[in-house]
Amino acid sequence: MSNGVSGIIPEVWSSSILRAYEKSSVFAACLSRAYQGDLKVGNVVKIPMIGSVSVKPYKMREAIKYDDLDADTIDVTIDQSDYFAIRCEDIEKTQASADFLDAATKSAAYSLRDHIDRYVANVLEDGAGVTIGEDKPIASQNFLSLFTTAQRLLDENNIPTGGRFLILPPHCYRRVLEQLMTVLTDNKQLVVDTSMVRFYGFNVFVSNNLPTDEDGNSSVFAGIADCATHLIQIDKVEALRDSQQFGDLIRGLAVYHSQVLKPEALIKAKIQPLLYPPLF
Repeated sequence: MSNGVSGIIPEVWSSSILRAYEKSSVFAACLSRAYQGDLKVGNVVKIPMIGSVSVKPYKMREAIKYDDLDADTIDVTIDQSDYFAIRCEDIEKTQASADFLDAATKSAAYSLRDHIDRYVANVLEDGAGVTIGEDKPIASQNFLSLFTTAQRLLDENNIPTGGRFLILPPHCYRRVLEQLMTVLTDNKQLVVDTSMVRFYGFNVFVSNNLPTDEDGNSSVFAGIADCATHLIQIDKVEALRDSQQFGDLIRGLAVYHSQVLKPEALIKAKIQPLLYPPLF
């Protein structure tokens, strides 16, 4: 007799899928997760938007003047939901390795990552408050200018320097590495086996899920985590016996929403595709 569904614990699957998703998602790593909670479709999450606090000269024996904090909030409605559903026959599970749960949850998480990252990228594209190269996309020989220009624009908007990110497509990232190797003497820190490195004050990430227009130009993004919020939860994982075959049916529901909160802290830049062979 197969142990079937009895070996599947929904809570374990939910947490395993969410951990694997967060580990692989570029946008989950870049954007604010401060308001994560118990999410359901239709829930409204209230995000406080605190205004600036003024600094005043202190004078003895004069009354201290207090600022009234702006108590405005932005309402974020959880309105996105997607599911995955897989079938596993008993004989397949019996012959599988002991890492069946790990492999299955990672597969589901990676599929969710690609789908949801594309959604988040489109949200950022629509909500960015600062644009570069909209009329004339940046050519590959000038990709390094992305960093200095984005840095300057964020500085001019008084955006904090801590935790700045820049997300590039693979061809742009590779071209930037090539350009840096031609101008820097010590290249040891450039050749790293990771999805994130640090250049010019930015944590640099690589993603295949950035928007591309009909001419092949990609949108890349720079900003800080607080420019947008990214909320996601694996709402349900269910396991059932397959009524048609000897096996289990496993399905899960992810609910999520992303929203730009500070457009002035988010830059969108248009870059051209790589039009000629790389240097090596």
